[in-house]
Amino acid sequence: MEARIKSMFEGIAITKVDYGTPQGKELFGKLQQKLLPVFLFEKSVEQAEAYQQLRRYMVPEAEFLSLRVGAKFDPTAEICDNKIDDTNDGKIDCDDATCKETLTCRPETAKKLDLFVMSQCPYGTKALDAMKEVFAAFEGEVDFQVHYIAEEVGAGTGQFKALHGQPEVDENIRQLCAMKHFGEGRKYMDYIWCRNPNIRSDAWQECTGEKTGIDAKVIETCATGDEGKQLLRESIKVSQALGFSASPTWMANNKYKFSGISAEQIKQSFCRYNQGLKGCEKTLSDDKAVKGSCGG
Repeated sequence: MEARIKSMFEGIAITKVDYGTPQGKELFGKLQQKLLPVFLFEKSVEQAEAYQQLRRYMVPEAEFLSLRVGAKFDPTAEICDNKIDDTNDGKIDCDDATCKETLTCRPETAKKLDLFVMSQCPYGTKALDAMKEVFAAFEGEVDFQVHYIAEEVGAGTGQFKALHGQPEVDENIRQLCAMKHFGEGRKYMDYIWCRNPNIRSDAWQECTGEKTGIDAKVIETCATGDEGKQLLRESIKVSQALGFSASPTWMANNKYKFSGISAEQIKQSFCRYNQGLKGCEKTLSDDKAVKGSCGG
């Protein structure tokens, strides 16, 4: 990353600050971002020609601009597999509450499939679209759940930021509201599948009513109130605890991370941990040209 920054900004001076030093702890304490690494630029970077390439990924942090990257390391948290009480709270590794959601400490749950996405990520929408074929192949044997990748700007503020901006935050919330109120029979997926072909459009109401069976008033009340904010807050906690920042990212059986976009890729990885299911014998669509992710 340092080499890339130097190649973009000629003559830039880079200072490395170690979190473990008093200077590092003092600087880190000023930031809303609580994961490392953090790349902080003086605001004079706005005058550089290369700034326009990174502008959409820059957010204010204290007196700096912070470059959004796939930061995953919380320096204040318990390390979950070193048999040491890192936080001095009397609880070691998986006994510590901060380790509960990590892959190391999660209990295995058969037939469970979790997808972590950004709602306006084109690779994430393709992965969600592929689930139509996966559901048909497994005939109800998949316990499926969608989680979202975003950040809350300050604990409890109800303000969120996402890679694709506020429209993505809003759509994340609407989809979560659909899951909450139209979860029976996975009716919410009809809303998602309807939205995906034109996911950047703000005409979300077109995917409600007779077309999908989703009540627009229910979604709007949820999405514009505290309920929607709390749903997103709880959803992103899972992805953050796991360190998942790329859309799409999959987790099989509550424990095993994998990647893939096509129905066949999803089926193969899911069946690796759930052998013997009838759906595993079927061959699904597999467009090998479709690959990639948002974030990372």
